[in-house]
Amino acid sequence: MKFSKTLLGFKPGEVINQIENMEKEQQQKVERFKSEIEKIQAALKSAEEKREELQKQLNAYMERERIISDVMVTAQINAQRIEEQARERARHMLENAEEEMKQKLQELDFLRIKVARFKGEFREVLDNYRVSLEKVREEPEDSGFTPTLITKENRRHDVSS
Repeated sequence: MKFSKTLLGFKPGEVINQIENMEKEQQQKVERFKSEIEKIQAALKSAEEKREELQKQLNAYMERERIISDVMVTAQINAQRIEEQARERARHMLENAEEEMKQKLQELDFLRIKVARFKGEFREVLDNYRVSLEKVREEPEDSGFTPTLITKENRRHDVSS
């Protein structure tokens, strides 16, 4: 802007008017900047709150991740321990089954020996009976021999005589 000139310089009314306009413009700029600063400060505060909320969520997720990691490690250790215990039990059961099978085989062999011995002794007894029967002579039937039935009455008679 150009000021009109007077004898002593510029017109003071224009200069004052211009200064007032510039002050008003400056004041409006200051107000706009203050408004912008307030908006930016509100946005910054909102962003800070959002950042804090996100940081809390991140911390919670990290804690969950740590807990899950601990649980996974514990589960893996337990699984290995359970697997080892199962293997040990299976080995023990197998050893017991093998020992029991050995005992049963020994019992079976013992019973086979007893059966074989019993068969031999039984054959020997049967052979002895057969030989004894062959040695017994059959007596010829006597036609004069009549079997007599002994009763209580007959026996009393014979005993008293």
